[in-house]
Amino acid sequence: MSVVMDRRHSSRLRWYRGSSAHTAAELALRDPGRPGCWVLHAGFELDAARMPRFRTLLDRAVRSGARVVILDLRDTEFLSIRVAAMLGTAKADAWAHEVEIRLLTGTREVERALDLVGVRPLFRYYRSLDEASGS
Repeated sequence: MSVVMDRRHSSRLRWYRGSSAHTAAELALRDPGRPGCWVLHAGFELDAARMPRFRTLLDRAVRSGARVVILDLRDTEFLSIRVAAMLGTAKADAWAHEVEIRLLTGTREVERALDLVGVRPLFRYYRSLDEASGS
């Protein structure tokens, strides 16, 4: 058995390398310096293994009294279907707390996962962190 790797898509084989400490550390909740707003950076990969930590940080941001929580997925190259589906219920939960969840995306892979589970129409498009954190 042989393995053929297309060099143009070598990043698609990244899961064989495993998760690094640097990648795991990228999942972080940050204050963008605007009142009533939090930014949750998802990091390079947002898979089922990182979903509990991601959900904990998202819940903390929603219950913090913020009006807006921005999910920054611009650096995310892999978004699992399970996490994408969870964003739909997270949006509804946040709305019940009068908090708006906004998405910043950048890759086709993330957009594809959001489209596959049908949650992309729930979120507006934003071009930058400044635009998303505005009122």
